[in-house]
Amino acid sequence: MAIDLDRIPSTYLQDYHPEVGDSFKAMRQAIATGPLDYETCEYIVIASFAQAGFEEPLKIHVTRMLNRGTPIANLKHAVEVTLGATTPLFAVVRALRWIDEAVAENARA
Repeated sequence: MAIDLDRIPSTYLQDYHPEVGDSFKAMRQAIATGPLDYETCEYIVIASFAQAGFEEPLKIHVTRMLNRGTPIANLKHAVEVTLGATTPLFAVVRALRWIDEAVAENARA
């Protein structure tokens, strides 16, 4: 199943409570104006979702990066970097599989 980027969790939040959704969006935009570029921020987010075990958000962000032409090896490396530092082997391998699934879903879309 392809990920519907128009129905990401923040969209649901926006539909449920527009003021909170607007505040969340404003917070994310404020964070994005920091010194790191978009791609670096996305790698950090992907690695964080991998570490936390959040499949759906990881796949959403992987799909965004794939749509920008990011090499799959870069996405996997962002997850592998956390191995032994903050993420155990099982969680890294699970996230690598999720990346493979997102790549396959993106190819079918």
